[in-house]
Amino acid sequence: MKHGVPRNEEAAAVVHAVNVRRRLGEWLLTLPSLGMLILLVGIPMIVILLTAFRQRTGDGWSLDAIRNISAAWETLHWPIIKRTLFYSSITTVLTILIGMPVAYLIARANTKIRGFLILLIMIPFWTNMLVHVSAWRVVLHPDGVLRQTLLWLGIIGEADYLLNNAGAVILLMVYVFLPFAILPLYAAIEKFDFTLLESARDLGASRMQSLVRVFLPGISGGIVAAAMLVFVPVMGCYIIPDLVGNYSTTIISNIIIQRALTDRNMPEAAALSGLLLLGMILAWAVFRVLRVMKNRKEGGGA
Repeated sequence: MKHGVPRNEEAAAVVHAVNVRRRLGEWLLTLPSLGMLILLVGIPMIVILLTAFRQRTGDGWSLDAIRNISAAWETLHWPIIKRTLFYSSITTVLTILIGMPVAYLIARANTKIRGFLILLIMIPFWTNMLVHVSAWRVVLHPDGVLRQTLLWLGIIGEADYLLNNAGAVILLMVYVFLPFAILPLYAAIEKFDFTLLESARDLGASRMQSLVRVFLPGISGGIVAAAMLVFVPVMGCYIIPDLVGNYSTTIISNIIIQRALTDRNMPEAAALSGLLLLGMILAWAVFRVLRVMKNRKEGGGA
């Protein structure tokens, strides 16, 4: 036993040295990414938050931007924030509902064509969003083929338009952000053990029960990831409401652009940007908590 104590201490020292080297290596690998994150995200965020407390004209500090937002909160900003949350929520739900069957078909497809199908999903990422939106403006134009066809079929009336309304905004948001939902859903479905569905059916569960109690919980991580990847970017997507919407479809990011570029009121634009950033952080925190709870539940079940 006396000879075993030094050996144990020596082994512990070796393990500690290995752990220190491993952590040092991890930090060295992380430093470039962390530095870029601080430089490109952290510092600009600090500048924006400081700008919110600057005077609109002059070099002094002021709370005028905060007061202006508070004064117009009930009549302007709160309705727009509710609209932003509604568009983000409905877009998230629709992209998941549409993306789940697509992801399922890709995951269950033959391995020879699976890569090609994933490539088709990735292609929209190679094209600028502005190009997509501009193309849809042509499709939804009052004199476009789509509206004229719907008129001819009697589906819509002469007073109905497909452009510059909430329907067009939601349609374009779903179209643009659909790949963001399909990819994480595909990753989760591909890893799912489909023999569990067969076992559930053998135990007497119906197709719907197998779907709700086995399949959906099994891919819940992909659902949460898809929701986060869609919900958060939609909150800051000002291009779509600006090009295919109207005043009644304005979201908070459009107000920020207006304050910054049209009104040249940088403090108020910065304050609204901070408010939008806070909303994104809260949304991310909710999705993160859901994911942590899922992981703990799976760990406890294991």
